[in-house]
Amino acid sequence: MRVEIIDNIANIPEFEPQNVFQTKEFMHLFEQEKDANVVFFAVYGDCGLMMVQPVVIQRFVKWLPWRFGAYAVAWREPWRAENIADEEAVEAFNLMHKEIVKYCRKRALYIEYRHFSEKNIYAFTFKLQLPWWNIYREFGSGEDVADKMKRDKKRQLKQSFEAGVEVVLHPTDEQIVEWYALLRRLYRRIHRPLPSLQLFLRLNQSSIGKIILITYQGRVISGSAMFHSSLLTPHSSFFYDWYRASIAEDIEGVYPSVVSTWSALQYASDNGGGLFDFMGAGPQNKPYGVRDFKLKFGGTLTNEYRYRKYLL
Repeated sequence: MRVEIIDNIANIPEFEPQNVFQTKEFMHLFEQEKDANVVFFAVYGDCGLMMVQPVVIQRFVKWLPWRFGAYAVAWREPWRAENIADEEAVEAFNLMHKEIVKYCRKRALYIEYRHFSEKNIYAFTFKLQLPWWNIYREFGSGEDVADKMKRDKKRQLKQSFEAGVEVVLHPTDEQIVEWYALLRRLYRRIHRPLPSLQLFLRLNQSSIGKIILITYQGRVISGSAMFHSSLLTPHSSFFYDWYRASIAEDIEGVYPSVVSTWSALQYASDNGGGLFDFMGAGPQNKPYGVRDFKLKFGGTLTNEYRYRKYLL
């Protein structure tokens, strides 16, 4: 077996992605980013391509060298060829993991694998396992997603629309700029890295992304950025909640975060249905208000893990 490191979109091998993060379109989103990039790691054996794992390296402290101010994230389990057995897959993953660590050692503080299922076959590779929650909501095409929401969220949704809130499915660049200001304020407050405005503008024009905004009296008060795979891989309709932000101040009778969350779910239902992935609900050993909020929209709490390796 051998591992190939791919940092150019033109060199990505041909394979049918199993999720949005394995696509060329995902890598393309980051091509012009100064503080983030995507690298693909591919494992080849005697029978050809065996495994592919995209890794996002993102800077979170800009005044530090990348080695101390960035982290590497592998979203979800790697793509694997259908014709390889579990034993071969584990061997390929271990080899690939060593190359990922070697590559990232001078580029990131740690590598983290996220959204690996409880039963994933690669778990024993990692010493540091972080028990994590996620939430999924499954629904059919055209389903009214409000039916399974908690009563208080249904009431808040109704009150918001009665107050004059509007959902914008096709936002202008100017509206996205306005929403990005809310997003930037939020991520500065919680000290988390944030891609550039240009990435979100590209996302909204891509085949794998969607930005939905919420307005009130002509002002953007909330919004979300999501990924979807329904057009790219019709056999696997997944929708991924990625970034969300709302105004900080209260408006009587208006609940921006409720409308924003409902609108993303309803968009997914109206565009083929499938599985909506809330992309994380916090560590299992700590209370987490965001988790409590997300659970009120009818999803199912699921046990997942994150695996982290520090590279110092």
